[in-house]
Amino acid sequence: MATVNLALKNIFLRDGVADGAVANALVLVQGGKILYAGPASGAPAYAAEREIDGGGGTVLPGLIDLHVHALATEAALKSFLANGVTTLRDMASPSLHAVEWKMRERRGAAHLPRIHVSGPVVTCEGGYPSTVWGPDVAAFVTGKFQSQEKVRKLILGDMDVIKIGLEHELGPCLSETEVRAVVDQAHAMGKRVTAHLTDARDFELCLKTGVDEAAHLPARVLSDDLWKEAVRQGMVILPTIHAHAGWAEEWKRRQDHPFGCQCLQGFREGYHQALTNLERFLSFGGKVAYGTDAGNPHMPFGASVEEWKDLQRAGITPEKCLRMSTLEAAQILGAEAKAGSLEAGKLADLALYTHDPLKTPQNFRTIQWTMKGGEITPSGDLEFPPPFDLDFWIRQWEATQKKGKPS
Repeated sequence: MATVNLALKNIFLRDGVADGAVANALVLVQGGKILYAGPASGAPAYAAEREIDGGGGTVLPGLIDLHVHALATEAALKSFLANGVTTLRDMASPSLHAVEWKMRERRGAAHLPRIHVSGPVVTCEGGYPSTVWGPDVAAFVTGKFQSQEKVRKLILGDMDVIKIGLEHELGPCLSETEVRAVVDQAHAMGKRVTAHLTDARDFELCLKTGVDEAAHLPARVLSDDLWKEAVRQGMVILPTIHAHAGWAEEWKRRQDHPFGCQCLQGFREGYHQALTNLERFLSFGGKVAYGTDAGNPHMPFGASVEEWKDLQRAGITPEKCLRMSTLEAAQILGAEAKAGSLEAGKLADLALYTHDPLKTPQNFRTIQWTMKGGEITPSGDLEFPPPFDLDFWIRQWEATQKKGKPS
């Protein structure tokens, strides 16, 4: 007879592998890992130190969000864990700051989601994100050898993925030589490369150089040839669709200003184009994974109901949404052997909901608690970013306009 720390019974179980749910299921947890997850009738004999009656609720694997910006406050990170996200990947932060949060979680100094980091975004002088978010989250390079050396230092500094910034619409960008050097060096050290991008030029450059991921779905019109080539290469796209809608909502506060109106309209159009692009990419067999861009306006630090709704609007089934935010996301992190599904031997990362989120995404708000490594965190308030300083960008726009006028 097995002795276990915890037995969770009387639940509907979605394990992240099969499409269906198992009724009257049982999960046994021992030493922070899953000993058994499946029909109660098939469980081994056991003695439990603690039993929890799930009351007929639904258990899902802990969600994995591959694109967040959450290393600002402990409250933001804890909000993820209290709202069903057990693993996250932060995609822009100073190196030391990123490693500090990562080490705090590993040491157990704070009960937080499992943290993966990119550190600063590799870019050129004057390139994105430095011109928008400041130089602290940028790693500047010039030429092939600097690009290789910067990547080497980031990976030796415990970064989990390399992110590059490509935003031709906002200024200068890395050259093809520099991007290729970044990719080759990262791959030689066993790491993936993900790219912030917006338009066809950026996307085509990524395809030419073998970039592994697009950190956002492009929000401009792309040719079918580019979509097909992305599918052929196996590029993964993190849609982050609702981030466009969130920024549109934020700019409503300053639609009294010409630049505010311009941004409002641009993000609205970008949102609808991103939905169209996702449908097109999927129609060719494109591979997508779950990332929300949490930390941008109106994007929560936790399971994103609106992102799930958008994914399903584009034709992704609820079951596929679950896999792309659990097991398939774990595969991208290289962690599928220990996370991403509720199978024997894997980490006990899961969440209990009163109602099944796969019936409607709104049910993510019925979360009762989250378990990470066998430790339970009660549900808590869902945190959102504070309002952004839109006047900062308005002042930048006005200064640009003045410079462009003849003296």
